[in-house]
Amino acid sequence: MMRPATPNDTHALVALTAATGFFKPMEIDTLHHVMADYFELNQAEGERCFVREEDGSIVGFVFYAPEPMTEGSWSLWWIVVRPGLQGKGIGRELLQFVEDDILGHGARVLWVETSGLSHYEPTRRFYLKNGYEVEATLRDYYAADDHQVLFRKRF
Repeated sequence: MMRPATPNDTHALVALTAATGFFKPMEIDTLHHVMADYFELNQAEGERCFVREEDGSIVGFVFYAPEPMTEGSWSLWWIVVRPGLQGKGIGRELLQFVEDDILGHGARVLWVETSGLSHYEPTRRFYLKNGYEVEATLRDYYAADDHQVLFRKRF
């Protein structure tokens, strides 16, 4: 079941994100602050956060927002699936939910950024498999030899 995130979900979403092993400590800390800002102000300004539950337990979530000063551009900030459940279609369901939702809000393109490090290869394959294309690679973006790979899907 998909549902809007609530302030009470924040701890679980941060813990779930940390458990994946994909995110750096500063990214986990940033998520905690982003969630606080989301519930205080940014949700009212169009940012979106939804969780997917099974049997009352959060198994994944998405966080995405329209890009300011654009017409119909959105960015997917986080898509997270509980370890052990990855590769079972939950990520695809979450991504499809985002796409359907933003299309209802006039989206014309969705942007996704991820790392170019080798352990992110499954993530990059996921986006390619779901109809995204690599728009750019920003070399040494996150750190030396840690490139940003920017994906896009036009609707």
